[in-house]
Amino acid sequence: MNLAKSIFEMQLGIMKRILKLGEFKFGKDSEQFRFYKEETMNSVYENSKKFFLQGVSEGVFEKCSCGANLRHGWTECTFCCGSGYKDMKVK
Repeated sequence: MNLAKSIFEMQLGIMKRILKLGEFKFGKDSEQFRFYKEETMNSVYENSKKFFLQGVSEGVFEKCSCGANLRHGWTECTFCCGSGYKDMKVK
C-alpha cells in the first residue's frame, strides 16, 4: 500500500467535496465563495504539509524525487500523486 499517495488523494477528495458544498451555498461566482475556497484550500494544504513533515521527522515519509509541490495539487507521479512526499522505503 502506498500510504502517502492514498492519504493525499483522500485529502484532495475531501477538499473537493467541501468546495462543492460551498459552491452550492454561495454560488460559484460570488465573493463569498472565492473567500471560502481560498480559506478552505489554505487550511487543507497547510495541514497536509504539517502532516507530511511530521511523517518525515518520524521516518514514515520522505521527499519524492519528482519535485512535486503539494500546493499545486494532483499529478501523475506514481509515488506521491503531487504531494511531494512518498513512503519511506523499508530496509
